Amino acid sequence: MDDQYESVKLCYTIHKYSSYSANYLPENIMKNNPSDQLSRWFTDSSTPCQYIMLKLQTPCIVETIKFGKYIKAHVSDLKKFQILGGTDENHLSILLTGGLKNDSLDETFRLRHRTSEGLYLPVRYIKIVPLQSWGPAYNYTIWYVELQGKNHETLINSAMDTIDLRKEEEAVRILLKHLRRRRYKDAFEALSRESGVQLEGPVQTRLWNALVENGDYKLAEKIFDEAADEGELDWYMSWQPYTPEWRQLCGCSAAMEEQLCCDANAAHARTRSADLPCADREPRPDAPEAGAGGADAAEACCAACAGGACCGRPGPRGGHQLVVDPNSGTLYLFGGWNGTEDLDDLWSFDTKAERWTLLCRHSGMVNGPSPRSCHKMVFDPVHERLYTLGRYLDNAQRIPCNMNSDLYMYDVSSGEWSLVSGDTAAEGGPRLVFDHQMCIDPDTQTIYVFGGRVLPANTEELACPQYSGLYAYYIARNTWELLLADKHDLHAPQPRVSHSMLFHPVQRRLYMFAGQRNKEQLVDLWWWECGTNVAHAVCRAPARAPPPQGFTQRATLDPDADEIHVLSGMSKEKDKRVYNTLWIFSLRRLTWTCVYRNESVAPNEPRPRFAHQLVYDPVRKMHYLFGGNPGTAGSPRLRLGDLWALRLRRASPQRVRGRARAALREARFRELAAAPCGAVAALHYLRNDLCAATDHSDPSQVAHFQKLATILFSGTEPPDVRAVSLNARRERTLMRRRAALHRSAHCGDLAQALAAVLGSEDTLLEPTQPFEETSSPTPDTWDAGEHEDDDPDSAERDTRAARVQLYDQLCRYFRPSTAPPGADITDLVKM
Repeated sequence: MDDQYESVKLCYTIHKYSSYSANYLPENIMKNNPSDQLSRWFTDSSTPCQYIMLKLQTPCIVETIKFGKYIKAHVSDLKKFQILGGTDENHLSILLTGGLKNDSLDETFRLRHRTSEGLYLPVRYIKIVPLQSWGPAYNYTIWYVELQGKNHETLINSAMDTIDLRKEEEAVRILLKHLRRRRYKDAFEALSRESGVQLEGPVQTRLWNALVENGDYKLAEKIFDEAADEGELDWYMSWQPYTPEWRQLCGCSAAMEEQLCCDANAAHARTRSADLPCADREPRPDAPEAGAGGADAAEACCAACAGGACCGRPGPRGGHQLVVDPNSGTLYLFGGWNGTEDLDDLWSFDTKAERWTLLCRHSGMVNGPSPRSCHKMVFDPVHERLYTLGRYLDNAQRIPCNMNSDLYMYDVSSGEWSLVSGDTAAEGGPRLVFDHQMCIDPDTQTIYVFGGRVLPANTEELACPQYSGLYAYYIARNTWELLLADKHDLHAPQPRVSHSMLFHPVQRRLYMFAGQRNKEQLVDLWWWECGTNVAHAVCRAPARAPPPQGFTQRATLDPDADEIHVLSGMSKEKDKRVYNTLWIFSLRRLTWTCVYRNESVAPNEPRPRFAHQLVYDPVRKMHYLFGGNPGTAGSPRLRLGDLWALRLRRASPQRVRGRARAALREARFRELAAAPCGAVAALHYLRNDLCAATDHSDPSQVAHFQKLATILFSGTEPPDVRAVSLNARRERTLMRRRAALHRSAHCGDLAQALAAVLGSEDTLLEPTQPFEETSSPTPDTWDAGEHEDDDPDSAERDTRAARVQLYDQLCRYFRPSTAPPGADITDLVKM
């Protein structure tokens, strides 16, 4: 709805600043003069309290901030800074913590302009706080600042009203939390009724009454288990971090491992550019080689193994295809590039027996596809068939008889290849492409092919790159349909290479993201509705310069968790290293999370690589990684042939239940131990109920359980938080104590002050802060003097405080909207 409001350049004035030097006025940052060394704000100090505050003409949604720079790097540029914003200059929130690069290029940063709930966050003031300059102990410089965002009156008024309502709602919830915890029942019910605000969900209210008010731990445990069964913990579980667990199923050959060890400290391999770059195929056989002797021998051995000639397993390769049968968990591997030649061998891997089987040594000799790389393959789980399309051809291979786009099918049950189409372009399908993406919808028996580089048939096509659009192949009818052309002006993704495309079987959508087109890196994510052929942009950003040539992204999709997994490989020539990162994108929350990064050879983890293949078994929740390019310098043709399994683990709901159960029973044990004559009952509860809730396979839990018995002798510690409620008698008692203490509050400082007045001390006195004189309340017949019942029973108070702490601990497992707010109103009181 808010897409109708365009982002514009926002006008501002200089509201406040900490300091400036000579003619380097704060107003200089409003003009962009990169060649003028005087056109900047320059502080007169490098102390941490430096700042400059900007004031917008009206409240706005500030989305980005742009920092201009001098024509060359400057030592006083901001290496680290912080940006705060808000509608009140005295109450600002952090919008960004970042730093500028040590160069002369302008930099634009995206500011936090929404709350965690997705609400727009209007600001009127922007405060820039320098933290560190590039030069040691240098003062700070800002050359130019430009703000971009939305300032449309309708949007801002709606955003301000929404924020004010949300603040009021949260303030009422904080008040309700305080009133209930202090047992102001009438006030709690009145405020809840008049405001219409609910403190928490019905499950949490039942848990509060059972645990805090009644001390019924058994009922509280039952309520928590029922909540878990009803999905109340799903939100918490979805935010738990993944822990990657790698396991090697098949290693590299001994000769390859030796060569990899020899090249571990060598410089990073350089790859030459080509007319049709394909990371899976570089370097080409005609490129000059850096290695000699042992390197050539190792590469020759690896090339021989790549054809399936040794060890009963596929040899090393890149540019291959790996797919999984979700019914049996079997992997299928076909083709690839071993650094010297294309391959056409077909293998299967039994994930249960962990054994490779050669299905076809040379597919091209048995009516199958010729040797190839940079192709794509899908598996049809309904009919147990493989489909492969596309390939890369070197210049010498681009002759008319090789330029047809063939589509082959392998029947797993019969073990035979068959040619489905000798030229898909002639039947309304794509031309011969490479670096494309292909997915299958097994329910409708439809194969989708998107993007890829069209192999040029003449010099004109070579000069002007051509990309393939989005096609659908209907298996049952053996027909093709063009869904999206290569060149279009529609609200839809542009065809590209080096991208990802995934099919979601539940949503029946294709997800397409990233990639390159015309020497630009595309930063976008789309979904395509297969039923209606309508596209929707999840996110879009301006195109950027392409990444390093060795960059590879491999994506999978978990339809149950609605997550996209991306294992990227990067070859950093500048840093002379290769590394892998695993990112997860949540389709429900639209957030990215990095769960794995590997920059070096580590035990029990795959070697960093690019040009690899990654597939996901959605039934067994297992990833499989095979092959790739390790990026070695001494052997640039060297490829990997190892197979790894990756399982992403996170805390299970059963484990959360176990922790909650143990916490509830431990609290019950502590109450029994603290009760008079309760040692026998506490010991019995410890040996039976609490012991049953302890995971005896966990050494930390066992050690904690063994220490609990000492409470029977040492006693329980009082809770960290002491909560006291007021009534008329306690309020008057407080007034008397304040008056009595006030009379003697400043006596201790009077002697020191008098000494300073008489000149016997050189210390300066701190200015006296204004205070109010207090007096005792007028005595009354019913409350004269101190009473034993002025303070509540300490044991009862401590017991209730411990229960409240436990309740707060259990509420962390629920959605924030169904649990009391974390803030406490007493924290706002400054004494």
